[in-house]
Amino acid sequence: MASPKMPSLSLWQGVRIAPHDSSMSVVEALLAAGEQVGHGNLVFASRVNKAVVVFVKSEQIVHQLVASGFIRDLYVQVSPLSVRSTRITVSSVPPFIPNELLEVELRSLANSLAGLKSSGAPPVEGTPPSPVHRHF
Repeated sequence: MASPKMPSLSLWQGVRIAPHDSSMSVVEALLAAGEQVGHGNLVFASRVNKAVVVFVKSEQIVHQLVASGFIRDLYVQVSPLSVRSTRITVSSVPPFIPNELLEVELRSLANSLAGLKSSGAPPVEGTPPSPVHRHF
């Protein structure tokens, strides 16, 4: 007998439920999450490092679980497995420059770069792209 095909899952469909104490079982976490978003929307769950990782059918359901944060009248840490963010590493900055100043400068740089667009010209065949312009 053939088993039904498992749907492909991405990190965007996963949520991590971390109770304050590790006494919550996977079944309890699934029942509580199912009460929040509907049991039919839960796809897969497992215990990972004292937390319960639950995959759901869509990213919108992940946002619902993160926004609720309450499981069985207790507030627990519910966080998505993947967050849309960009990590920037700035090196050779003296320690006396405050982080707030760096944030302001990085935001202004991001705003000025947001207006740049690719020229659309095809690259010359046989020449590798310049490593300087690879990030554009």
